[in-house]
Amino acid sequence: MAELTERDMRRNAAMLVLDYGAFQVGATFLGTTTVLPALVLLLGGTPLHVGALMAIQSGGWLLPQLFAGRQVTNKPRVQRYMLVAAAVSRGAFTLLAPALFLFGVHAPAVALWALLLAMAGLWVGDAVASVAWFEVVAKAIPSRMRGRTMGGAQSLASLIGIGIGGLVKLILDQPNPFPMNHVLLMALAAACFWVSELALALIREPVGIGHTNEQPAWSQFLPRLVTILRTDTRFARVTVVRWLSGFADMASAFYVLYAATRLHIPASTVGLFISAGVAGSFLSGALLGPLGDRRGCSKVILASTVFRCLCPALALFSPVVAHIHTWGATAMLSLVFLAGGIANGANFVGYQNYTLEIAPPTERATYVGLANTLSGLLMLAPLLAGMLLELTSYESLFVICLVLAVLALVAALRVPEPRVQAALAESQP
Repeated sequence: MAELTERDMRRNAAMLVLDYGAFQVGATFLGTTTVLPALVLLLGGTPLHVGALMAIQSGGWLLPQLFAGRQVTNKPRVQRYMLVAAAVSRGAFTLLAPALFLFGVHAPAVALWALLLAMAGLWVGDAVASVAWFEVVAKAIPSRMRGRTMGGAQSLASLIGIGIGGLVKLILDQPNPFPMNHVLLMALAAACFWVSELALALIREPVGIGHTNEQPAWSQFLPRLVTILRTDTRFARVTVVRWLSGFADMASAFYVLYAATRLHIPASTVGLFISAGVAGSFLSGALLGPLGDRRGCSKVILASTVFRCLCPALALFSPVVAHIHTWGATAMLSLVFLAGGIANGANFVGYQNYTLEIAPPTERATYVGLANTLSGLLMLAPLLAGMLLELTSYESLFVICLVLAVLALVAALRVPEPRVQAALAESQP
């Protein structure tokens, strides 16, 4: 930070906003909980394949981060690690559109495997890049401004994404032979991801303070991880909340299937659900980002668990409303995606920002890598949801999610605020 001019900081902030915004817009075209689950079924997949797809996303993004954290620990500069990993990630995903074009009709099983492999490459590569990305963000943006800056980026991306949701609906409504509409969506997503890569390359990274450039040996690194888990109660508590909230979200990929198979909502309504989710992300950035700067990121985490409770509750109530009016079910499912967008949008300004605040400056990569790798347990959530759905019903799945969300809310009440603890420590003689 010390070596950067005010102009450098403004440029870095603008590039981070562009990076975050472009990636989120690409993810909107991708539709991980809307377009992709429907595409899996069109390619002959089952609910278990949908669960596997979601497991690849969560596990692929979370599990590798501990190894990536060790790689960049003590590095004064980490931008090149970020750029290489991000390029691999985007390159793997770019191959999906031509694979769908070539095999979507004549060899759908091959196209389905190509989809799963492309998503694995995207999320594993992005996971390795993300640890370094968080280090760059922590250097470039002071903690007192981080919530507003990233919340603003999220809101901007969401505003654009609301229109993108309408565009997705328009594309899916086109009378083109399968899979041409989906090929176009995947190509547009890839283009946005490469814009994100360009923005990352234009960031000027300051040199980290107190870094030795020595990579710790595993014999040193692993005991330090155990020490963090044993002694840092703030880290342990927020991890428990993240686990409970993540498992409470395991039905997210199945709401769109529930809408189609149980409530008989047209497939083209997926675009509306995307817009609702993106609108939720916009509200999350606009409201929870400033809340984090004013009241602390623990309050953001608490608020996100409230909205997590609403998702399965609204889904359970949707058949009742459907009997009142034909548009009732569509409205209720749109509210489900709106609440989910708010809860998921709190990930950075809530959980990730909390981790950055409690971590010592020289151990940020370690804390981030450990936090996200522990959250790799959540990769089991969509698989568990798929199995529960095959054994029971949508309603049973939603009830289980609601119970887990309430437990997450109760646990979030016990997460301490780092700023309050820091202020108390400073006031003591």
